Amino acid sequence: MKSVLIIDAHPLFRDFMKDKLSAGKIEVNTATENRDAFTKMITSLPNLIIMDRVDTTNQISDFLQKKISDPNTASIPIIMTGPLIDKNQIGALARYGVVKYFTKPIKFDLFFEAVGNILHLSVVMDSTPCVLDIHRNGNLIFIEVALGLNREKLALLKFKLAEMIEREELESPKIIIMLTNLDLTFIDGLNLEYLIDNVLDNPKVHRKNVKILSLNEFVHDLVDGHSEYDGIEVTDNLPHILNTLVESSITTSVSDLIAERILSGSSGEEMSSSIETRFYSDNGSMEKDDSVGSVFSVAVIDSNPQSADNIQKIFSSVGAQSDIFKSGQEFKDAYTMDKYSIVILDILDPASNGFDILKEFRADRFAPPVIVYSASAQRDVIVKVLSLGASLYLMKPQKPEVLLDKAISLLNKKI
Repeated sequence: MKSVLIIDAHPLFRDFMKDKLSAGKIEVNTATENRDAFTKMITSLPNLIIMDRVDTTNQISDFLQKKISDPNTASIPIIMTGPLIDKNQIGALARYGVVKYFTKPIKFDLFFEAVGNILHLSVVMDSTPCVLDIHRNGNLIFIEVALGLNREKLALLKFKLAEMIEREELESPKIIIMLTNLDLTFIDGLNLEYLIDNVLDNPKVHRKNVKILSLNEFVHDLVDGHSEYDGIEVTDNLPHILNTLVESSITTSVSDLIAERILSGSSGEEMSSSIETRFYSDNGSMEKDDSVGSVFSVAVIDSNPQSADNIQKIFSSVGAQSDIFKSGQEFKDAYTMDKYSIVILDILDPASNGFDILKEFRADRFAPPVIVYSASAQRDVIVKVLSLGASLYLMKPQKPEVLLDKAISLLNKKI
């Protein structure tokens, strides 16, 4: 069984990760605020570490230094989450085995895809089209669901709602679940129950303060016939809901109330959130940017399409971004300082200009390490390559894990 160690200071985020990964038959261990992280890492030797980067990074730096100093843990890949930071800071994390950095709020369809790629497992995600928005005005929280009921987003809702209630210190929040754009049938019954149960899961949410706005007869029937939902009202009349939840002294105009006080979300809410209910796939585009979240970037200089593709797949398996160049000149035209963490070079490819690249890199102290990956075992070639500054010479072909481990080990040493 594959295992993951989650190191995260935010319990809501950690618990959501644990729920999802455990459901995928992945063993999950957790460490709080890095205090026991190193002990748990060397004890469990996980296949992946998921780590939150908080504002104070001293503990994280200590942990990363210990990790790369131990030969048993140095090559364990890390997915890190955290606030928006400078690109150079993100690039430096690759040296410690960090292969992805996701800025909060996280789009979890991309996040779990990266987890699955690294673990070589399929982390199943519900692909049902769904738009789920949650926003607050005072003590009143609106949850709007459109298009469909996606179980991933409904699971996120529980944590998003808890995060909002905790952050705003709401003691008795009033909830309006808006389902006016959904035409549901008995087939949707389990997902509808999952939605309501996740709202009621929070101990500060009372059934009498939960209202459902829906035009759908099935929603009425399901709630009315469910003993655990006693006290929840389903109606198609928004003014009626507002009159029961909002003090009439606020305003006499329902439309003004909606426009000015309710549908204008509290400022700064999304910026401070760690959980995003919007997925990358919600943009409607079929083209996905595989570089999202990438830390570990690789340049592959090899004119053999099959060889280059195989190398690219090796590094993509741990979430690394990789670019293929058919010639050394093509690489030189694209290369800028700090663009690549490592270079994989076929020195014997006539188009590679490999020896010229090594000579130029030898004069550049900021150049990335180079692994020469070629088919020749001739001693004079190997000696020349290493004398020109290549970090390593590997003969083709190698098992994927060998090339990957060697690359990560080189990055660990480049500190």
